[in-house]
Amino acid sequence: MEMEPAAGLKPWADLSTSLVVSGQEVDTGSLVMEFQLADSEEFASLDGVGIHSGPGWATLTVDERRSKCADEQAAALIGFLRSRKSALEALKEAGKSVRVDVAGVAEFGSGLHLSPDVLAGLAELGIPVTFTTVRASGEDEEDPLAWLG
Repeated sequence: MEMEPAAGLKPWADLSTSLVVSGQEVDTGSLVMEFQLADSEEFASLDGVGIHSGPGWATLTVDERRSKCADEQAAALIGFLRSRKSALEALKEAGKSVRVDVAGVAEFGSGLHLSPDVLAGLAELGIPVTFTTVRASGEDEEDPLAWLG
């Protein structure tokens, strides 16, 4: 059920939808433990879903291997997190920053579509949603004031 973006708009490229957790003592291990992923057959069976981390942050990410559609990526993440809402609450109570981030390369003429059902599901999680746009690597950054000459 691939959702079509708004008329004439192509989807963002290199799209991923992630639960982002940051704070002290946050890493892959803490995310696996908090969401009980090590023993989760549901997690093991999710193609295109992975955990990434760095100093003080970790993500549970749904990427383009699962779907190139933001709506389907977000729906997969919501479905996975819905039954783990108590774990989300525990992270927030422990002072961790928790949010959902939709990231991708937004080129001229591209758009991002999220259905009302997915937006309602994100609201139900009770955590902020952010959108991060990146530019394709190797492209020159356009100077927005170049027209001033």
